[in-house]
Amino acid sequence: MGSVLLFAQPVLSQETPEPAIHWAYASYFGTGWYKISGQDSAFIANVAPRWTSGDTGWSEVAGQEAVYTIRIPIAVGVAQLDFEDVPGILDPENFLTVSAGLRADLDLPVTTRFSVRPSVQLSYGTVIGENDHAWTYRGDVRGRYTFQAGNLDWALIGAAGFVGYDAAEGTDDSFTYASLGAEFSYPVRWFSSANSQTLVYWHVLYTDFLNRVEVQRNLDQPVEITNYWQAGLAFGKKDQPIKFWFLQFDRLGLAYDISPSGELRGIKFVFRSLYDP
Repeated sequence: MGSVLLFAQPVLSQETPEPAIHWAYASYFGTGWYKISGQDSAFIANVAPRWTSGDTGWSEVAGQEAVYTIRIPIAVGVAQLDFEDVPGILDPENFLTVSAGLRADLDLPVTTRFSVRPSVQLSYGTVIGENDHAWTYRGDVRGRYTFQAGNLDWALIGAAGFVGYDAAEGTDDSFTYASLGAEFSYPVRWFSSANSQTLVYWHVLYTDFLNRVEVQRNLDQPVEITNYWQAGLAFGKKDQPIKFWFLQFDRLGLAYDISPSGELRGIKFVFRSLYDP
């Protein structure tokens, strides 16, 4: 039995067929624009305020400590995303779906170069103005191995996990995935100063869905998505966040998602490392 990807979609009238791509898995893909085949686009904004603390008692690696992170992930789906019309984006009628929950993870150093990061998440969401709501859940384990080659700081990153939902009307679904990627940073002189060094971050990621993920191209032609690639570019500051008012980001950039079949495509914002969910 295959899984069905669920994205945010415009609210449907009674005459409109049920969407093959629903909203409940939006937080897995992150902030960005997504499209599958010729269907309507999905615009997702995903934010997660977080609190962190460290504990040397968890780690036996000299000079390092395990870091706990608690997040409140909030995902909002909107109908229109026009940066020239900010009031239109913020119009309450533009909001289609919303979900919120709790996520916890532990970044645990195993050696000076290798660390693991298990995490769990539970959220609740709904389609605004509709009787469509669900619990969504997620769990994964990530690993990272770091090394240096010349001026490049490399990280090899692997992840495996599951994502699912349990809807109020009795339907439920889930999928499992495994990912393997690499990222590196390179120092540049642009916008650098004596107290702040600018870094360019590059990454590439391959994700395989271990069980079949199915979307509906039209009424009689289902399409399987078994894997996808992601490539990204971002900028950041060494050992300090990028700050905009009260917001802080580890880095800022864009990434492009594409499945080999071409049915899944997306452009998403990059705010942090692949290792940091």
